[in-house]
Amino acid sequence: MIIQIVGYKNSGKTTLMAHAVSFLKEKGFTVATIKHHGHLGNDITLQNDDVDHMKHFNAGADQSIVQGETFQQTVTRISKQNLTDIIKESVTIDCNIILVEGFKEEPFKKVVVYRDDSDLEMLSKLTNVCFTINLNESNVYEKFEIALLELIKIEGLKN
Repeated sequence: MIIQIVGYKNSGKTTLMAHAVSFLKEKGFTVATIKHHGHLGNDITLQNDDVDHMKHFNAGADQSIVQGETFQQTVTRISKQNLTDIIKESVTIDCNIILVEGFKEEPFKKVVVYRDDSDLEMLSKLTNVCFTINLNESNVYEKFEIALLELIKIEGLKN
């Protein structure tokens, strides 16, 4: 199941993503996350150049992977991709749920995070909006958890 958490800058998307991951892990689900770096003209900041795999990457490797005791990290040179291609080519684990922060225009189920009514009005034009949330409202996380569990039930997912 793929769920997008979308909204404008500083609306609380990352906060809600972190809450969703923790909540889903407590329920026994395997979760992958994808984040859209929506800052036009700026690329993501990569890990420090002093580590060996980044030395390989900076020397020109198209992909560099480092394996530790319990973690693996990959950095890949690739032009901007759409969300479907990222999922198909980059999500390498078998997971129940993929949570996506951003990619507003993609066609998956969406939770819209908003700050004010004008944001909500503009975001309401998006497709596949299942739930809207303003993190300044009371009991918002409980409401979100109920909505999330309902989406999971509709999809027929088992943890």
